[in-house]
Amino acid sequence: MTTDSSGGRLRQAASSVVLTRRGVGFLVAGVVSFVAAPILSLPALLYVTGLMLALVLFSGIYVFAGHSRVRIERSFAPQVVPPGEMSHATVRITNLSVLPCLEARWSDDLPHGISGDASGILPALGGSHGTDSRVSFSYALQGLRRGRHPIGPLRVNVLDPFGLVFRRHTFGSPEMLTVLPRRYELRPIAPRGTSEDGATRPAPQHVGVGDDDVIARAYLPGDAMKRLHWKATAHRGELMVRQEEQQLTPRAAVVLDCEPVSQGTARDSQGQWEYSASFEWSVVAAASITAHLVKAGYVVVLQSNGTAIDRFIADGQDTLEDAMVDLAVAEPEEHDNDRRVAPERAVFVVLGRVSIERAEHWAATMSTSRTVLALVEAHSSREALGVLEDARWRVVTYRPNDDIGHLWTEFDGARTHVAG
Repeated sequence: MTTDSSGGRLRQAASSVVLTRRGVGFLVAGVVSFVAAPILSLPALLYVTGLMLALVLFSGIYVFAGHSRVRIERSFAPQVVPPGEMSHATVRITNLSVLPCLEARWSDDLPHGISGDASGILPALGGSHGTDSRVSFSYALQGLRRGRHPIGPLRVNVLDPFGLVFRRHTFGSPEMLTVLPRRYELRPIAPRGTSEDGATRPAPQHVGVGDDDVIARAYLPGDAMKRLHWKATAHRGELMVRQEEQQLTPRAAVVLDCEPVSQGTARDSQGQWEYSASFEWSVVAAASITAHLVKAGYVVVLQSNGTAIDRFIADGQDTLEDAMVDLAVAEPEEHDNDRRVAPERAVFVVLGRVSIERAEHWAATMSTSRTVLALVEAHSSREALGVLEDARWRVVTYRPNDDIGHLWTEFDGARTHVAG
C-alpha cells in the first residue's frame, strides 16, 4: 500500500508539470530537426534536436524540484466580518527546502460569497538556511454572503527561466473566514399581547428578571443554571430556581425555525442544502430582532428548532457576536428539540411556510409563553395560521422580498391601540 501511495503521489506531481506554448514549440522544432537531419543530410540538426529536448527536460526537472517544501500560514483581520465589509488576509510563506524557490505567480482559491483580488507575483525565496527564505503579502477580501467560507489553498504556478515549462503547486489547507448575516435597524415598539378574554392589549414593557429573593419556583427549560436554589432543590427533590420578585431587566426569546420542509429546501445530489430565499430571509429577521432587543437592554435567549443554536445573551454569558456567528453558519435542522421556552419571556418566532401539523407543534411548544409574536411565510395555509391565532399568537405574514423593518412595526401594539 505504501508503494502504491508513493507512486500515486509521484504520478500526481508529474501531471502537475505543464508545457507552455514556447515549450511545445521547442518540442515541435526538435522533432522537425530530427526528421529533417537525414533527409537534408545535415547531421548538425541532430545536435539542435538534442539541445532543444535537453532544454525542455532540464526545465521540467528545474520546476519539479522548486517549491517542493513550503509552509503556508494564513490569517485574517478581522476573522469575522459583517456583510459588505472588508477583511485583510495575510499569507506568510516559508521555504523549508535547502534549494531556493523560483519567482512564481500565486492565487488563493475564493469561494462564492467572497470577493477579492487574491493573486499576484511571489518573489524568489532563498534556501531554508538563508535570511530571505520567508515572505508575506496581504490582500483585501469582502464578504458578500453569510457563512463560514474556506479561503485557500494557495496555488502557485512556477515557471522555469526559459519559459518552457511551469508546474502547478497547491500548498496549505483552507482557512475559514466568517461572514455575519445582514441585519437591519428596527424601531422601538410596544409589542401587543393578549388578555385572558382574547382581547389584544400592549404587552408589558419589562418581561424579565430582577433582584433575587428567597422565594423558589420549579425550574423551567431556559432558566440560567446560576439561579438554581440548591436548598429548595434538596428539600423538594426537584430542581428549583430563585424566583424573581422584581422584574427590572426585560427578557425575551427569539426562536428560528430551521426545519427544511418549512423553509422550502432539501439536499442536492452532493448532499448540500439548496438555496432557500425564505430561509435566508428568516435568518436575517432573527439576526435583526436579536440585535434590536440586545441594544434595547433585553436579556435575550436565541434558539433554533433543533440544537444548533442555543444562546443566552446577557452580561457574563454569551455575547451578541456569539449569536450572530451561530446565525451566520445556520443550516436547516431536520429534528426538533423538545425544550420549552420559559413562560415569563416574550417570544419572537420566525417561521417558514407552516403546515397544520407544524403550527400545532409550535403552538404546543409555546403554550406556556405569555406573549408570542410570529413572522410566518405568507404561503402558509389559512388553517395553519388559524391554529396559531387560536393559540393567541400575534401573527404577521411575510414574503422573502419584504422589508423587515416595515413588517416589524406591525407588532406595535401601542400604535394599533391608538389607531383603534
